[in-house]
Amino acid sequence: MVARAAPDGYTLLVGSNGPLTVNPAVQAKISYDTLKDFAAVALTSYVPHAIILNNNVKAKTIPELIALSKTKPINLATSGVGSATHMTLERFKAATGANITHVPYKGGATLLPDILGGAIEGAMMEFSTALPQHKGGKAHIAGVAAAKRSPLAPDIPTFIEGGVKGFTAQSYIGIVAPAKTPPEIIAQLQKAIATGLASGPAPDKLRSMGSDIATPEQMTSKGFDAFIRADYAAMKEAAALAGIAPK
Repeated sequence: MVARAAPDGYTLLVGSNGPLTVNPAVQAKISYDTLKDFAAVALTSYVPHAIILNNNVKAKTIPELIALSKTKPINLATSGVGSATHMTLERFKAATGANITHVPYKGGATLLPDILGGAIEGAMMEFSTALPQHKGGKAHIAGVAAAKRSPLAPDIPTFIEGGVKGFTAQSYIGIVAPAKTPPEIIAQLQKAIATGLASGPAPDKLRSMGSDIATPEQMTSKGFDAFIRADYAAMKEAAALAGIAPK
């Protein structure tokens, strides 16, 4: 609907991994082209992905998890085949050589209870979902796929610190408009978003839930466009690693 809406700045898409970059990699028949039908306005925020493990798993860090997986396979769940976290898990396996078996769930509702109950050894999931379990001592996060540690949990190292060079992954939110929206309208919208996320209750609320606010560069049309294109390519690669052929 947004791709075909009047390019007047009044119909926008709050876009995320799924529709913008994952679906094109795993579905052959979608009614839009992410790279042609939308104009990037601004990336707003993102939540890093993380690996959480049940407390029966002896590995506490990413290096320990990789080493343990090479002595016996580790089962890690995601919210489903072709989900953003599944794509991250496949990239992680390829980057580390870890012997991990993917266990796809149909959404996340039963995933956490199964981790806490010991039915599954762990999962790749959004940091914001995993953090309360880590802080409550019900499970432990081995690492977060962010460029730096979260101020909400400075004890948790990043994948990069764990030896996975340059590895970041996240679920993100950004605003896009129909492709032919005039540049001056895009600029006006971008400025409003940047102003709204510069200070005040909105960014504070997002940070309190485990989200990171986009950088000033990512919050520009040019920066978000580059972000989308990079993630688009990464999801194509991840789908190939997972053996997912669009259909």
